[in-house]
Amino acid sequence: MGKRDRYRDHVDPEYQRWGRAYRTFPGVDECARLILDRKAVGAWADIVTFELAENANEHLDEIIDVFHKRLTDDVAVYMLMALETAAVPASVEFLSDVLRGGNAKFTPYAKRALTVIDTKESRRALVDATDA
Repeated sequence: MGKRDRYRDHVDPEYQRWGRAYRTFPGVDECARLILDRKAVGAWADIVTFELAENANEHLDEIIDVFHKRLTDDVAVYMLMALETAAVPASVEFLSDVLRGGNAKFTPYAKRALTVIDTKESRRALVDATDA
């Protein structure tokens, strides 16, 4: 099913509203703005996370940049949730850095993302974080 149909035909009116507002991926910056403006609540919170995850391969650098800008912890957490859902192997180094940073708010998301990625590098990062 195409993206347009996914939102147009969804039973939840909020998904339909999203589909009317954003015919294509709105971009990482727009997703961050929605989070900052507290518009990513309820169904829109799920949609924003899913949209970021679905487009994480193409926009990984932007997701990492937005995380590092730390507009708020909420924005950073959404970026990590998207990477956890997307399981992008190219994000292993970034997620390892997040683990090494030791922020208790971000660590669970980074660990779960590395577990889901399940490559030799991601398993090594988890072992290294556990040993540290």
